[in-house]
Amino acid sequence: MKAKAKVFFRPIEGSAPLSIHWYPGPFGDAKEATSGNGVYWCSPNGELLAVQFDDVREDRDEQTLVCHKHLRVELSVKAGKPQYKVLHGEHKAA
Repeated sequence: MKAKAKVFFRPIEGSAPLSIHWYPGPFGDAKEATSGNGVYWCSPNGELLAVQFDDVREDRDEQTLVCHKHLRVELSVKAGKPQYKVLHGEHKAA
């Protein structure tokens, strides 16, 4: 991911979808996350272009999208301010 990410989160009545884009669209077809509630877009060579979490609470929320075996995005929201991490490597279940 070369570009700085743009986060889109406009909650109405306490929740909303949340998108993180590293590149401007269009992206093509979305792929369902392996685990978590959302979708992601990758380039043909597997580079992550964008993700969208289905429903994120504005007050406090923590979610993880596993895009494929070696790539996941962890999201944390506190008082309406989202923070995320993109992690590479095997996801190990607790």
